[in-house]
Amino acid sequence: MSDLTPEELRGMPLGRLLLHAHRRAQAASLAKLQASGHSEIRLGHLPVITNLDPAGMRITDLAVKAGMTRQMAGRLVKELEGLGYVSSRQDPHDQRAVVVALTERGTSFLAGAPAAMAAVDGDFAALLGADELARLRESLLRISTT
Repeated sequence: MSDLTPEELRGMPLGRLLLHAHRRAQAASLAKLQASGHSEIRLGHLPVITNLDPAGMRITDLAVKAGMTRQMAGRLVKELEGLGYVSSRQDPHDQRAVVVALTERGTSFLAGAPAAMAAVDGDFAALLGADELARLRESLLRISTT
């Protein structure tokens, strides 16, 4: 799954190694969701889907929340709308603005995410063993809360 060798990974600063591990976990979770009927979703779509408020929100607000430009958010919204994961409509309070909301398919995708992430956690437990995974989790908690 990685194009980097173990030696290259060992030589990375901790922050980059954590980012690499995060990307691997995210890709593994997405693969499980894709296998469950969401094959057209890609990693680039996740910031839009995961940052949408349940009641819907303006594209400009979504872009800020997702940490991307309005143009990029708009492009991803168009893609996701074409795939049936979101819908968009004109904001009734501002005719210049567009409000985006999850569709039933988008909600279904998000509903499957916890099980996919739990399955990846299970894969990590199988790889590392329960004790080592628990130590890793505690170490990451300490790093994250200091």
